Amino acid sequence: MLYAFQLRAHSNARYQQSLLSLSQKELACMLAACGISADIQPRILGGAPFLCFEAPPMSLAQRAFLSRLSELYMTAALEDGLLRPLDMPERPSFLPADMPQILKYKGKTNADFTQLMLNLSLSAGHQWQTPGLRVADPLCGRGTTLYCALIRGMNAIGVESDKKSTQEGVAFTRKWLQYHKIKHTAQASGHTLPGGKSVPATVIRMAQGNQAQTLSFFHADTRDTGLLLRKTPVHALVADLPYGVQHAPREEGRMGNFEALLLQALPAWRQALLPGCAAAIAFNTYTLKRGVLEKLVLKAGFTLPGSPLYADFSHWVEQAVNRDVLIALNPTE
Repeated sequence: MLYAFQLRAHSNARYQQSLLSLSQKELACMLAACGISADIQPRILGGAPFLCFEAPPMSLAQRAFLSRLSELYMTAALEDGLLRPLDMPERPSFLPADMPQILKYKGKTNADFTQLMLNLSLSAGHQWQTPGLRVADPLCGRGTTLYCALIRGMNAIGVESDKKSTQEGVAFTRKWLQYHKIKHTAQASGHTLPGGKSVPATVIRMAQGNQAQTLSFFHADTRDTGLLLRKTPVHALVADLPYGVQHAPREEGRMGNFEALLLQALPAWRQALLPGCAAAIAFNTYTLKRGVLEKLVLKAGFTLPGSPLYADFSHWVEQAVNRDVLIALNPTE
């Protein structure tokens, strides 16, 4: 069958080209995780961007995972030059899909790009079929990654050092759930770390019928992530490092304090991941080179994917930001 995946159009022509290339790489990783070998061809059909590939009819599980392609607008079969739309599999969550898009704030990661990072982490860690997935963001801000995970039926855990951000994330979640009349409870407590340090935490439990999901916010240092999740390690980790050049500390022309922070944070992130699972780490190549970050994750005990599919996700975002994603694997031994 010849599949045709239509992508969303973007008003910025330069960024549209970046999205086409990035989506092709993302889809290649997702197909490989599904055990599908296919040659993906970008095409313009009726003036719209498509990714086309030939593959045997897919299972429901494969279709469900691929339907989460971050920039996907429509899936179709291309037959005799005509598009036959294919029904999307039912969404796995009872939560409305607008959740990641509503809350606006400075520095928010684009929700579609966050979905891309989730897809890469699940693909590299071979977790795309695992039920009851737990996803963590150790730099969660107000929770975009967490909301992206929730609308896909996952449980989400966020760690954030800024108290105002965690408070606003909790307040937004509760207000949004109330607006949509979704049954939930919110419990604030203190989470005690080894050594007696207490970390403020809020756990929000949502339910509808026989479905239930959990969202946890921890107001804590990202370097405590491993200790916080030592009893409940996660299946995927997504971290979006600060992009701004003005926020990138430098010493003698090179990254300084930020490297030191990552040296301490990365082992904690690895501790929070189940063996064999993957972290997706986004960064600005203008302030942190890929080679430097690779050395840091290897020093923390991670490994890098052997597949060239994960070698380069660099793309232009704006004048001061050229974004890339590094995939780091937690070894099974």
